[in-house]
Amino acid sequence: MRAAAVFALSAGVVTPAVVHAPAAYAADVSGTFTTDDARIGVQISGSPLWIKASVLASTAPGAAVLATTDDLAHRMTDTDAGLPYGQTSATAPRLPEGTPYGTYPVLVEYRQPGGTVQRWTGGTYEHKRHTGVSRLSFDRKTTSLTERKVVLSGTATTWDPVTRAVTPAPAGTTVEVALDTHADDWKVLKGRATTGADGTFSLPFTPNAKIGGGTATVVPASADTVANRPSAVPEVEVEKTTYRIYANLNKWRVPVNTNVTVTGRVERLTEDGWKPYAGAPLVSGSSQPPYHSLTTHGVMGRGTSAANGTFSFPARATSTTQVYTYLAPSVYYTTTAFDQGGIAVPQPFSFTNWRITLDEYGKLSATGRMATQRGCYDEPVHLQASVDNGRTWRNLATAKAQSGGGHCAFETTSGAYVNALYRLHHYETDQFVTKTTGSIRLGRIPTRFSAFSITPARPSVNSKMTVSGTLQQQTGGVWKPLKGAKVTLVFKPKGDFQWYWVTRNITTGANGSFSFRATNYGDGTWAMVKQSANGWFYSETKDKYIDAR
Repeated sequence: MRAAAVFALSAGVVTPAVVHAPAAYAADVSGTFTTDDARIGVQISGSPLWIKASVLASTAPGAAVLATTDDLAHRMTDTDAGLPYGQTSATAPRLPEGTPYGTYPVLVEYRQPGGTVQRWTGGTYEHKRHTGVSRLSFDRKTTSLTERKVVLSGTATTWDPVTRAVTPAPAGTTVEVALDTHADDWKVLKGRATTGADGTFSLPFTPNAKIGGGTATVVPASADTVANRPSAVPEVEVEKTTYRIYANLNKWRVPVNTNVTVTGRVERLTEDGWKPYAGAPLVSGSSQPPYHSLTTHGVMGRGTSAANGTFSFPARATSTTQVYTYLAPSVYYTTTAFDQGGIAVPQPFSFTNWRITLDEYGKLSATGRMATQRGCYDEPVHLQASVDNGRTWRNLATAKAQSGGGHCAFETTSGAYVNALYRLHHYETDQFVTKTTGSIRLGRIPTRFSAFSITPARPSVNSKMTVSGTLQQQTGGVWKPLKGAKVTLVFKPKGDFQWYWVTRNITTGANGSFSFRATNYGDGTWAMVKQSANGWFYSETKDKYIDAR
């Protein structure tokens, strides 16, 4: 009442009766809005002493005032839900009879404490039919594994600012629904429905998720109609189902990219106990089922259970792995149960930098690497030999590959044959396929000392003695003289553990014999050894002990 006493009204325009000094601070009008029941609202900051909103016929200077009200206040009611925060009129303004439906400019006048009357233009008022949605409800409060569909129903009504009547929205009015659903993430599920003659509509959804709310909004069909603000959609919860599963694989080890068969049975818990789960979507994969997601990884195969809950479907094996069989993830399961098995899929690899050698002492040595993209630690590699030109092979020794970034080194040794084919071989394991290197022929000629003597039998210390003997080689199974070989006389003094050479590079004659003079150095053991030569095995005489005089 204090504000009314301060202002005088004349021809629909407010003029201040008392003029104050310039405002200490100015309130800003940021916009206007129209409520769903056609009341007018003003967004304004501060705490104005007085505020009036006028609907103008146009934006032209001196345009007629169609309606005005200064009964604006902060009103927080259900009809204001979703509106901007501001001053709202108590009722909808009445425009003159015959005013066309449309959007009209708004003049806002106000005065702040300690300020003068301010004017602001730029707002609008919607003088249109207001159509909105009400009485929204679902036919179910929950969805379940067996009842996944829900139907949303509601009524669309129209409020006419001219007649002030609320009537059903015209038949065929479009209602757009957006549901906020949550399974492993929030997603929006949209749909559209049209109203009947009574303004009602229904819209089915199969969310396969919890409905956490949403909105329903009318899509205006003509320019003289404005949509009310979205109406809230109720929530729909999800009922959970417990299941159990048994699964088997028909094979343990298969070649890469080969199908195995997954068989088993799935059951779900009902009010009557465990029952076969028919039509259940199944997954077999190399990863455990996700616990907080509906996204599967490492899928090897999919299938569906029969009426009795049994299932059988192929799964593609690409690598050695654990195999997990479970139901395709769904929001309707309490937990993700699974059955676990395993499959071995040997992978290809190659032998690199491999080498097999035979030394003069009959020692066979093999080295190399297993080149692969997978870990090959402790994989067995066999050194094999064939004495019948590759018809049959036998293992001589086994090496274990050592770890190392896709190149696992190995080495092994063995006694050798006089002459044979040799190769490296890997038997199939759970990790790698069978693999064999090419073969290589290695051999040497056996040798022996057929005679060895020192005369005199008891030479004096530092005296000369004659050393003689014969060296032979075996060819074609027959021992024959070895001509042109180099031999060495060695000596181990009494009480010593070390051998010393005395005379070397003695060459055998045409009949493989040798004879030379050497100095006797005292009591000790004497022997002859064949010097190293490509193509021949090493040989040595028996030890000969001489008690010198």
